[in-house]
Amino acid sequence: MPVVYGNGNRIVQAPGMVVLSYEMVHDTRVIPLDQKPHLGGAIRQYLGDARGHWDGDTLVVETTNFTDKTNFQGAGANLRAVERFTRVDQDTIDYSFTVEDPTAWAAPWSASFPWL
Repeated sequence: MPVVYGNGNRIVQAPGMVVLSYEMVHDTRVIPLDQKPHLGGAIRQYLGDARGHWDGDTLVVETTNFTDKTNFQGAGANLRAVERFTRVDQDTIDYSFTVEDPTAWAAPWSASFPWL
């Protein structure tokens, strides 16, 4: 989610993966594109376990297996996020996501905004 400062993002595509690096807190996510299943449910990570694939020109990333220390808008270990990254012009990516966590919200919800 955008914040007051530190909104820089870097996307690098390499064979079999996409890497997202965020200026804020310097988090980096390595997203495999190899179609392997998510890690087993006993393996939990602060940024979750992401798996990606291409749907036409859109990168779709599904992330599960968050820890109970993850806190996104009140969600925790049961969070499931599906993100979509679509390049709309040379300088803009349309970023959208849908999140669900039945222990935090009554229904999934979505948001979308441009990455400039």
